[in-house]
Amino acid sequence: QGTVPRPFTSMESIWSFFGSFLTLLMLLYYSDAISKRWPGYSLVGGPFGALMTLQYSLTAAPASQPRNAILGQAISVSIAIGMAHTRLEQNVKKALATSLAIMCMARLGVTHPPAGAAALIFAGGGYSWAHLGIMLSGNILAILSATLINDMNVKRQYPTFWGFGYGPRLLFGSQEKNKIA
Repeated sequence: QGTVPRPFTSMESIWSFFGSFLTLLMLLYYSDAISKRWPGYSLVGGPFGALMTLQYSLTAAPASQPRNAILGQAISVSIAIGMAHTRLEQNVKKALATSLAIMCMARLGVTHPPAGAAALIFAGGGYSWAHLGIMLSGNILAILSATLINDMNVKRQYPTFWGFGYGPRLLFGSQEKNKIA
């Protein structure tokens, strides 16, 4: 039987507010700079609102960690952009891309809910592979910002792990036999 998490104190809530506000403000100005330099390109904002919730309110959650944010986003947006180029009906594209992204993230151990949202958005079409790079750069900026802001508070730690060494073991196996769960 699980326990209900305690609510944040007022100070913890204020810290979450300022962290998410400053990071989102930076990302929005970054998006404006991209749009000014390359018209038609910008960050897709929705997933970043969800990312702020993870990075400033659920700092220890596995889905909040840099590995999950970067790899989950890369997997999901790649699947979605590829799916957008199929001849499937629009709703089928969106549902299939999102579900495939969720399956792949779960199998690879990099589940990241904002990446599921990105898959749903990107599968609708109108995005290029350049948008994948923009989204990943936005994630890197958000991770750096969350690391600096959260770690200025002695009661917070972000990230709790970087975890990029796990991928090769998953892809190429380890000494143990793989078990089917």
